[in-house]
Order: sequence, then C-alpha cells, then structure tokens
Amino acid sequence: MMLLRRCLSMTKRDAKDEKKAPKLRFKGFTDDWEQVPLENIIKVNSGRDYKFANPGDIPVYGTGGYMLSIDTKLSDEDAVGIGRKGTINKPFFLKAPFWTVDTLFYLTSRNQNNIHFLLPLFQKINWKRYDESTGVPSLSKSTINKIRVNIPKIEEQRNVALLFQSLDHTITLHEEKRKQLEQLKKALLQKMFADKTNFPEIRFNGYVSPWEQVKLGEIFTECTEKSRDGNEPLLSVTINDGVVKSESLDRKSNASKDKSNYKIVRPNNIAYNSMRMWQGAVGVSNYYGIVSPAYTVISLNETTNSPFFYQYYFKKSSSLNTFRKNSQGLTPDTWNLKYPLFKLIKYRIPQYDEQKKIGQLFQKLDYTINLHDQKIEDLKQLKQALLQQMFI
Repeated sequence: MMLLRRCLSMTKRDAKDEKKAPKLRFKGFTDDWEQVPLENIIKVNSGRDYKFANPGDIPVYGTGGYMLSIDTKLSDEDAVGIGRKGTINKPFFLKAPFWTVDTLFYLTSRNQNNIHFLLPLFQKINWKRYDESTGVPSLSKSTINKIRVNIPKIEEQRNVALLFQSLDHTITLHEEKRKQLEQLKKALLQKMFADKTNFPEIRFNGYVSPWEQVKLGEIFTECTEKSRDGNEPLLSVTINDGVVKSESLDRKSNASKDKSNYKIVRPNNIAYNSMRMWQGAVGVSNYYGIVSPAYTVISLNETTNSPFFYQYYFKKSSSLNTFRKNSQGLTPDTWNLKYPLFKLIKYRIPQYDEQKKIGQLFQKLDYTINLHDQKIEDLKQLKQALLQQMFI
C-alpha cells in the first residue's frame, strides 16, 4: 500500500476531460487514454478437452477455478481466464503454464499490453451485459473482441498493474492465513475434547485428571422466562456466528408481530435452534434480548462451568452427530432437539480451570479469524473503489 500512498494523485476534471483519463492517476501521467476494441489488445483463445492427458503438474482450470493437474500445457503465456459458458463475470489470472477446459476462454496480451493491467480492466467490465443466451450465461469470441475499452500507454499500465498486483497479493495472504486458522480450529476441536476415553488427545500443560461423564441436565437448566411486552431486542442463532442481533442479518425477518411468547435470553445463556442443533446453530449470548419459541435457551447451573467451553464443544463433529441421533422427526427438515431429550445426553467434562482455558483458546482463534475477515473485506472494498476511480 506504500505504492498507493506514494504515487497517486487526485485531480478534478471537467466533463470533457473526464472521458479521456481516469479520476485517479499516478503522478507524472497526463496523456489521454485511448479507446480501442479488445481485439486490438488481446487474443481470445479457446479451452479444450484434457481427458487424454495423464496426471502431472500443469493446472487445469474451469469457470470455477482450479480443477486438477495434468502432464501437458495448453499455453505457456500468462493470461486472464473468463467463462465462455456459465460463470462469465469473474475474470481471474492464469499463471503459465496451464490448461483450460472448453467452457473457459483464456485471453492473452497483444502488442505488449500488460496482462496484469488487463486483469483489473476486465474485472471492471460488466460482462453480464454481453450475455448472449436466454438460458445459461454465454459469451462469444466475436462479442468479446468488439467491446471497446480505454487504455493508457504501457508505462502507466505497468504502474497500475503493480498496484493491483500488490492489492491482490495482500488479499490472498489474508485469505490463506484465515484458511490456516480455520484448519487449526477444526483440528483442535477434534483433539481437545474427550470422546470415548476420559482423556483428550491434546491438553494444556499441568492437566492430567480424567474428564468426568455427566448428563447435560446435571449442568444445564432450561430457561423458560417469556418476554414482558415483546419490545426486547430480537436475537437470532446462526450456524457460523452463534447468537447475533437479528437486525445485523441481511435477510427478511420472519418474527411474529406478537412476541409475548418469545423467550428471554440473558448474557452468558446458551441458545440453540432446536431444528438446527445438529448443524451447529448454537452459541453463547453476549446480549439481553428475546428469541423465537422455536429456540431453546439454557443456563449453567453453577459458575464452575464455562459457557464458551460448551459453545465450542457443541460444535465438534461428534457432538453434531450425537445431536442428530437424539433429534426427533422423520426427515432432516423436521428433526428437532428439545430440552427434555437434550438433558439426557451424556458428555465428558473437565474441571472449571481447564474448561476456561479451552474456551479462551477458541475465542482467541475466532477473534483472529474475524480480524482477517474484516481486513479482507476492507481490502476488497478498497479494490472496488480503485477500479471505479482508476479506469474509465
């Protein structure tokens, strides 16, 4: 991002000039951009069938990205991939050597135009506008070739390309780090909780005592307090984020107008969706509010238990399988786990200190994952803003 801060300048232009140059440019560049058809700057190449090939190290790409690797190449020149059929609006970079299937065009540069400049240029184009089908979205070579775009001279292309390469690289680094943290979390969920034995595979130093088997009804009590007037903040329970404020969800509310029978949720209560517990729709609430009667609300009987320990314990794959087996209903759409069945399920648990440490570890992991999520979103928004400002 030093490149962005050091080199960009914002200048105001009248309507006439604005068509000849972008609003945001690198310092030192003042020449007008030239409008050309794409056929002047790229060659549209077709993908082919790869089934004759043997396994190897050459990546094969389709409209959804990487598929597999084979022992032969279709191109030894870097390119931009864009769907011929299906997903036509997501251009992506293809590092040579590579192979593409029939549904993916690969666009190579002509006349020394910078392929890393062309990638963000293509990402700004509204490709759906050029869809030629009434069914599955489709593009043709002739349509692509006729599209007119504005481009600068090669040196300015190079500067713009370096900026967007830096942005994409930073986004990829955060995405890879997030993926690694998710994999670590998944592995620890399987190894830090005792199942058939009384001892987990991985423990904090100093903890050697066996875990104790108890019924969930021995440590949890169902909370049945109802809303006074229905005016408390409405909460929802999601699979990915646990208990959240309903207003934060990007979806239409299905809440009833009469909320007098909605259940009160207090901070540190655990709430779960009775019909989605087997999918992991459970979490500790950080809020005071109300939830639908379809949800179950529980609280710990003693302060010597950590709610966050159970939040993550309940997300473990073996826990989800247990919840599925104990749910009532003939089909997945009707499975539900109410408290009378929930309280009979047996769990192995450690002492409070170990519970607390395990819960804190997973909270820290989630916090770090969320930081990467926010950074990725911020960088993507920055990229979209620059696409609008740095291209005509």
